[in-house]
Amino acid sequence: MRRDGSTLPDFLTVEEAAQVLRIGRGAAYTLARQLRQTGGQEGLPVITLGKTLRVPRAALEKLCGGPLAVADRQQEPETVPVQHRPRTRRPRLQQDGLPLKP
Repeated sequence: MRRDGSTLPDFLTVEEAAQVLRIGRGAAYTLARQLRQTGGQEGLPVITLGKTLRVPRAALEKLCGGPLAVADRQQEPETVPVQHRPRTRRPRLQQDGLPLKP
């Protein structure tokens, strides 16, 4: 199920914007840093509110060229647990010819 952009807040966190763009969190922060380094020419449109960064939904829609849609997290496929081999104990080695105590 997908939600339309009207259910998104007016200001998204960088992580939420990364989810919308389907990129990683680190890539989103790199793009936000790129915006500052290029004086607003390239990168993820962010504003600074105190010590936090927020992405305006309107600027993100402009960047994407239309309204936003976000995949519902509940519908994502679940990961399959990895099957591990049972551990086997390695035999202890005798040291200096002395028998080991059990």
